[in-house]
Amino acid sequence: MDQIPVRPANPDDRSNAVILSFGAKWADPIKRGAITWVIRKRVPLVTKPEFVYFHVNAPVSAIIARGKVGTIERVSATFAAEHRQYLEMTKGDILSYVGNSPTIGLFKFESIEVAPKAATITELTQTLEYFAPQSFSFVSREALPIIDKACGF
Repeated sequence: MDQIPVRPANPDDRSNAVILSFGAKWADPIKRGAITWVIRKRVPLVTKPEFVYFHVNAPVSAIIARGKVGTIERVSATFAAEHRQYLEMTKGDILSYVGNSPTIGLFKFESIEVAPKAATITELTQTLEYFAPQSFSFVSREALPIIDKACGF
């Protein structure tokens, strides 16, 4: 059986969702609802997604939640550091991550829903051509319902 690509072949094939990858240390803060904002060096600004799916890397290796996007914008490192309580990061960690860049991408979520069932890479790759993105990746229209079903959404 051919695998369905998660990444859209063209802009018309994009769903209203992207996948973001997180280190394993972020699994617990995501699950307990401590994170309501996420900073990233790259964010989708031209086409704003409605949902972000949270992929946690090894050893978890699964999509564990999805967030409903409120806003996506670029902000100063100072702004991000002043609002660190929404990021679950220290001021030092934020400034280190931003580096010399004058701005950083910021996702603000209206809500984050923990998946009733974590969708593991092993499970997802049975039907999907799935690779965790390095920054973010749009999800194809065909793959999105498969991801939702695997997560129990």
